[in-house]
Amino acid sequence: MSQIKLTHIRKQLLKQLGLNYTKNQEVELYRKLDNASIAFGFENNDDFIDWLPNQELSKSQIEKLATFLTIGETYFFREKKALDFLEFDYLPKLINKRAKSTKKLRIWSAACASGEEPYTIAIILKRIIPDIKDWDIKILATDINPSFIKKAKDGIYSKWSFRGNTKPFITNNFKQINDTRYQINQEIKEMVTFSFINLASDTYPSPQNGTSEIDVILCRNVMIYFSPKGIKSVTTKLYKSLKKDGVLAVSPVEVSSLICNKFNTTKYKGVTIYIKSDKKKTESLNPIINIKSESALDKNLQDFFDKQKDEKAIKRRIDNLKRQNQKTEAIEREKTFLKGETIIIKKEETILKKQKAETFGEALSFYKSGMIDKAEKLTNKIISLNNGNDHKSSLLLLARIKANRGELENSEKLCLKAIRIDKIDPESHYLLATILNEQGRDKEAKKALNNTLFLNPDFALGHFLLGNISLKKSDKVNSNKHFRNAMKSLSKLRPEEILTESDGLTAKGLSTIIESVRQS
Repeated sequence: MSQIKLTHIRKQLLKQLGLNYTKNQEVELYRKLDNASIAFGFENNDDFIDWLPNQELSKSQIEKLATFLTIGETYFFREKKALDFLEFDYLPKLINKRAKSTKKLRIWSAACASGEEPYTIAIILKRIIPDIKDWDIKILATDINPSFIKKAKDGIYSKWSFRGNTKPFITNNFKQINDTRYQINQEIKEMVTFSFINLASDTYPSPQNGTSEIDVILCRNVMIYFSPKGIKSVTTKLYKSLKKDGVLAVSPVEVSSLICNKFNTTKYKGVTIYIKSDKKKTESLNPIINIKSESALDKNLQDFFDKQKDEKAIKRRIDNLKRQNQKTEAIEREKTFLKGETIIIKKEETILKKQKAETFGEALSFYKSGMIDKAEKLTNKIISLNNGNDHKSSLLLLARIKANRGELENSEKLCLKAIRIDKIDPESHYLLATILNEQGRDKEAKKALNNTLFLNPDFALGHFLLGNISLKKSDKVNSNKHFRNAMKSLSKLRPEEILTESDGLTAKGLSTIIESVRQS
């Protein structure tokens, strides 16, 4: 594969889809293109990569490619503080004002993924507007990925989309289809209109696609994939799409001075909201970031783990393990009988090792692409093989999967198993620290972080998390000390370098976040 061709593809994706893949993410990009090549009718990935850089993709081709490159991980009432601002502050005031005039509301969920966010807004509006049938309400939900839009239109979800919500929430707003699937009530479904919009290249604001004169825009967990230039361009167009005094809500980790500087800002429970207002700005465009609300381990996850043991599944796993042990013993016997052919055996072992490594890489790719079920299934299979370093890496990957599903106790046990295999791996100790921090066990989390930094004094995220723990306890002296240490470690890295255990956050990105926190 030509390095130059892959660089051209990265530039093409930035231009046509707004996706900013860095040089450090080229391996991940190659894997995703490998999956896409089949859909485009190519027999192998390299032929696809030869073809792609010279193409001006059509709208349907962009939609198809986006299916393999974008992640749609979301759930109902995600990042609740921003939603609380809308439900308990901004929308009640706006509704009271409009009730005396137009009774009209326009809301846009940009990059809506599989639809949980716009349906959440619809549920909020039903709760706070008693005479909602008398109102002219339009909720526009858009995304670049057609498969996400199809799922959103179907409105069918599993418990995984309800984490953090109560049973009455599900009962009041959904119809149960079977033991695991629920469909959004029709009256809520009819409040939302779904369509395709490419935020990087399509035209907006525009009356033709419903993106003008908007009261509220939610554009969360998408700008982290844009370049600095892309963030400025997109947020400038979003600013123009809003009515006067309209608001833009972004994810806490996306709060940045790169966002269109025409916005004013306000804070609600530590969350920054952007406002299109003629009033003089009273706050910096680089406010404190509520780091706690979003990370690799979602902070609002609740445990929906089914505690009832599936005895048949356990029996199948035991049988599989027995068969695997029998295969291993057979291999050992073959080695004894084939002493004269050790060179062939070594070659076979090398091929097997490579296949296992590729299998782990595939599991990791599934995880990063949001295909959690596939990642978990494959990771469990790798763990059953008990393959040296792959075994430890697979335990840590499974720990992340369990944590993302709210199974923090199981996640903690998997981390401890990985640490027993390799006590001097700083990443294992850091992951354990984030899980303990999730559970509010700050004292234990600090101990795990101290282990991390003992093993790697330049582990920037370790210093950063210690700073956040101190900041939570209003200990500014120690928080500033930890933030300074983090900045010192970051200064040794290239700005575009992806930080270990960060899910794509760059050294420059973390530096910006720390500066924001320290200036607040």
